[in-house]
Amino acid sequence: MARNQEAKRRVILEATLESISRHGYEATRLRDVSESAGVSIGVLQHYFGTREQLLGEALGHASGELVEHFAALDPARLSPWMELRGMIGVVCGMPSLHGRGLLWLEMSSLVRRHPELRGRLDSVYELWDTHVRAAVQRGAADGSLGVDPESVDDLVAIFLAFFDGYEYEIASSLVPDDPAVLERRAVLLAERLFRPVPA
Repeated sequence: MARNQEAKRRVILEATLESISRHGYEATRLRDVSESAGVSIGVLQHYFGTREQLLGEALGHASGELVEHFAALDPARLSPWMELRGMIGVVCGMPSLHGRGLLWLEMSSLVRRHPELRGRLDSVYELWDTHVRAAVQRGAADGSLGVDPESVDDLVAIFLAFFDGYEYEIASSLVPDDPAVLERRAVLLAERLFRPVPA
């Protein structure tokens, strides 16, 4: 029973994220989400209470998915470079790059009008930053990445900015919504920035 409830919550949260991407945060209504998720508005209110609670949890769900996938990339079993490759694969493999790009653009503009959402946006960036930085620092320390330890901050900032910019371009339909192209370009950039040392 609990598993069915968790599955239903996940369907609702995914439908909410899709609705936010399509309509924007402020224009997303419970009716939109209920139709997309195939549940009644009463079910939405049973699980999440208010519209604001539902939207807030949906934004948290988006970052929670990254946490789950990143947690599976065990640094004890992976070299720093393979951990970085794994993170690139996770992000590029998320469903609907176009929808995700629209979602993060929406979140970025929302924080000016809804400061209570600042923490949601910051948590996603900090999650990325923390994991990438740890892998690069580990590679700099063990010599498997040709990185000057003093340049780690700048290199990680450049790497993260690439994804932010690319998501904007995908959301704006300036480049194709093609996960393989994004992954190829991200790996190419990572190779240039972090310089993995051949084993």
